[in-house]
Amino acid sequence: MKLVVNNETKIGRNDPCHCGSGQKYKKCCLDKDRAKSHSPENFDPVGFKREMEQMMKKIGKIAEAKNMSVEDLNSYFVGKHMDDIDDEYEEMGSPRSPQDIAQDMVYEAMDMPYGKARRTLTENALKIYPHLADAWIILAEETATTQEEALECYKKALDAGEKDLGKLFFEENVGHFWGMTEARPYMRAKVYLAQSLWDLGFEAQAIEHYKDCLRLNPNDNQGVRDILVARLLIKNDLDGVESILKQYNEDFSTQHCYNKALLLFKKIGPDSKRACSQLKKALERNSFVPKYLLGKIKMPKQIPGSYAMGSRDEAIIYTDDALRAWREAHGALAWLQQNQ
Repeated sequence: MKLVVNNETKIGRNDPCHCGSGQKYKKCCLDKDRAKSHSPENFDPVGFKREMEQMMKKIGKIAEAKNMSVEDLNSYFVGKHMDDIDDEYEEMGSPRSPQDIAQDMVYEAMDMPYGKARRTLTENALKIYPHLADAWIILAEETATTQEEALECYKKALDAGEKDLGKLFFEENVGHFWGMTEARPYMRAKVYLAQSLWDLGFEAQAIEHYKDCLRLNPNDNQGVRDILVARLLIKNDLDGVESILKQYNEDFSTQHCYNKALLLFKKIGPDSKRACSQLKKALERNSFVPKYLLGKIKMPKQIPGSYAMGSRDEAIIYTDDALRAWREAHGALAWLQQNQ
C-alpha cells in the first residue's frame, strides 16, 4: 500500500521515510500520514475503497497459500491491523504473477493526477498483462477526445475483463461478482460501457448491460439499480421499473423513494393518495432534490463521487441520473413544485 504525502510524493511502506530518519516508512511516519490522509477534510472515499480492494486481494492470496477455510480465515484475521496483513503478504516470499504486478500498477495509476506519467504507467501495465479492464478505463480518460473514442476504450475494457476471468468464472460465480475482487474491474468496465452507450444513443444496449450487472451482482454494490430505474422510466417501461423496485423493496434510499414517486405519478396519476404519500416520503428523505430538479439551484460542473444521506451531494447525484425522466414525464415537475 502506498500513501500520498503532501498530495505529491508516493512512498512505499518499505521505502526510506520522507522525514529523513533513515528508518523504513512503515516504522516511522506511516501511521501519522495515514491518519492525516483519512481525516474528514482529506478523506478520499474512492481511494479508500480502492485500498480496501487491494487489501482484500492480499488476504485472498494469504488464504490461498495457507489453504484456509472461510472459518479459518475469519478467526485468523480478527484483530489484525492492515499493516500486519501487508507484512505477512510480503513475507510470503512467493513471486507475484504478471497479472498481480500489472494490476497493482493500474491501482497506482488510478490515484495519480491526469497526465503523461499516468498514461505511461497504464500502458506499461498492459505490456506486462494485456487483460486489464481498469487500464482501458484509464486510457479512455487519458486518450479519448470524443465520446466515440471513449466507447471503444470501454468495449476493450469489457473484452479484457472477460478474457481475464474466463468463461468458467462466469458460469460458476453468477450472483457473487462484486464479492470476488478479481471480478470488480470487469464490473466497473460494464458500468462505464453502459453509461457511454446511453450517452451516445444506444439506449437499448445500455439497459441490457445495466440489467446484466444486477444479474451478476444482485447485491448491487455499485448502485446500478437506481440508474437503471431512471433509464426505464425514460423508456416508459413501467413494468420493468416496478419489477426492480419490488426486487429491492427494503431499499428506503432517496433514489428509491423519488423513483417510486415518479412511477406512481406516471401509473396512477398526480391526484392519487399513494403517489402524493410516496412523494412526501421522498421529500422527507432529501429536501434538496426538488431544488435541483426544478432548477432552483444550479447543478455543479463536476458530479460528486460520494455523498451522505440527505445531503446536497446526494441530491446532485440523483438529479444527474433522473432529471431527464422527470422532465419527460408530462406534468411531473409541476406536480413536484406543487407538493414540495
